[in-house]
Amino acid sequence: MIKPGLAIFATALMLSACGGKNNTGGKAEMPESAPSQAMASNQAKVAAALSAAGEPFETLTETAFTATPAELDTSILAAEAAAGTLKPMVPAALSASLQTHLAAVRRARKSDQRVDLALASIEGFRRIVSAVPGTPAVPIDVSLLDYAGFRYDADAQAKPPRWDDMAAATTYARERWANISGLAPLAKLRTRFDDGLTAMEAAVKAHDVTRARAAAKAELDMVDELETAFQAPN
Repeated sequence: MIKPGLAIFATALMLSACGGKNNTGGKAEMPESAPSQAMASNQAKVAAALSAAGEPFETLTETAFTATPAELDTSILAAEAAAGTLKPMVPAALSASLQTHLAAVRRARKSDQRVDLALASIEGFRRIVSAVPGTPAVPIDVSLLDYAGFRYDADAQAKPPRWDDMAAATTYARERWANISGLAPLAKLRTRFDDGLTAMEAAVKAHDVTRARAAAKAELDMVDELETAFQAPN
């Protein structure tokens, strides 16, 4: 039987030995909050990189019908460079998808198919913004409404217009809008945006290109207003 004094001394030694080292070989333990802080910091960097990378794809789409060949080539290079910056930080599947869309952009550029170029580029934009992690100040659905408007407008400029895909783009926009239309920052814009989507749908039903182009422009302009509403101070 161990005497009480020896037992206390032995226990103290054991506690000292256990407390002085940890399972990492004696290194000080990281505070529990450190991993989550590191993850949050990395997530913010990835989100910022994705947002920045989406811009050249959007610009390429927006200027696809008006840019000179030299300007198009410059915009394509910018989109390719943006995709390259993402490669070390995004899943391989996303990088592969972007390369597929960029290859389609290059083919369309070679054959001077501006509609196909715009659509391939905006699909790349969609893949990028859909991958933004976390909860950005401006919801991802706002960017996807941008995508829907550009897709619809590109289809409207095809010869003949791609009415079926324009209808699909409008349905997609309705789904994205349903996700955010009830949010408080959009209260003053709700009716106008609903009406804008209705105008897009009506133009498709009427097979009216002029109305469709006007409705697409109005929708894209209103998306800018949605972004501003979410960025406004509370």
